[in-house]
Amino acid sequence: MNNRVESSYSYKRGCILFRTSAFLKRSCPVPQTFSIHSCLSGTIKTLIFLLLLLPMVSHAKIVFSSKRIDGKTRDLYVMEDDGSNVHRITNSKFYDRSPRWFPDGKQILFERDLTFGNGGKFDAQIFKIDVSGRNEQLLIADHPTDRQPAISPDGKHIAFNSKRAGEWDIYVLNWENEHLTQLTDNLGRGWSNRVDWSPDGKKIAYEHEGEDGETIRIMNADGTGKRRLSPPQPGAPIFLGAPRWSSSGKNIMYPEMERTRDLKSIVSMRLIIQDVSSKRRDVHEFPKEALLASTCWMGDERTVLLSLKDDWTDPKSNYEIYRYDLTNKKLTNLTNEPSGDFMPDWISGPLTVFTLDKLTIRWAQLKSIYK
Repeated sequence: MNNRVESSYSYKRGCILFRTSAFLKRSCPVPQTFSIHSCLSGTIKTLIFLLLLLPMVSHAKIVFSSKRIDGKTRDLYVMEDDGSNVHRITNSKFYDRSPRWFPDGKQILFERDLTFGNGGKFDAQIFKIDVSGRNEQLLIADHPTDRQPAISPDGKHIAFNSKRAGEWDIYVLNWENEHLTQLTDNLGRGWSNRVDWSPDGKKIAYEHEGEDGETIRIMNADGTGKRRLSPPQPGAPIFLGAPRWSSSGKNIMYPEMERTRDLKSIVSMRLIIQDVSSKRRDVHEFPKEALLASTCWMGDERTVLLSLKDDWTDPKSNYEIYRYDLTNKKLTNLTNEPSGDFMPDWISGPLTVFTLDKLTIRWAQLKSIYK
């Protein structure tokens, strides 16, 4: 048997431990352990420091708003398609909601409601933030009613609704040169809100209330060519949700709720998939106890995400995120929090995630190395 030395290392309690066993002729191995503090130079410590700072690659594709911290404030979270690997990315102590992915998947656009969702008051701001939870930037804050933003496919324009002119109208901001354009003029004629861009960036879908009741409309990105998509329903107690354009541009999806005349009960709750060209409507009926708050498409034309309360008559029921298969009508519950999850938005591809909770863990590791 020849003399030899075998070494290995492991990570324990913030330190790298080296284990060495010396095998000598006609003797048993005698292991010895050294810690990083006595064996490694400052250069190697610095290398370890940099390695721990590297972000993790996650397949988190869904961003949503949730009250899960304290049941009062809302923060933004990301998770994978199956509901796993949930990470918080904001901690504002207010209402962070209406999140939308930037096209590159590196940033998220969202609304911060400083009134905590008080519908009678308005004090909102529009931000963007890295998916890492860092580099939060205020984009729009010059009017308290600026709400529900959506980023254009080229990442250069933000559409949102605001009462800057006295009624809810649609505006588009070129956030690179700060040029603002008003696309609708509803003063005395109703309101418009809840916008979504077509995949090619040439058109905008939005919800409108006027002489035809609540309807979904489409216009060119410059505000011209306005037309109604959904059927007119004047005087009917029918309420629509935000429209979402499919990735092909062929269909627009939106919730549709019919209530009794006294508005105390729900008659029907439907998810509508409407062909933009033919206006044909594919209707998906849900139980009348359900409340469908918001929707978004996933990667294909067959799967969508829903923010859904399964029984509005049950005080313990809350909004959760579901994946819904349009073909077999199967619902899969992705979240299960007593405080509620809202407003999902989806993007394809793996994302680099380095979130607030992971920052805390890694900082503890770094401190242990440099003790």
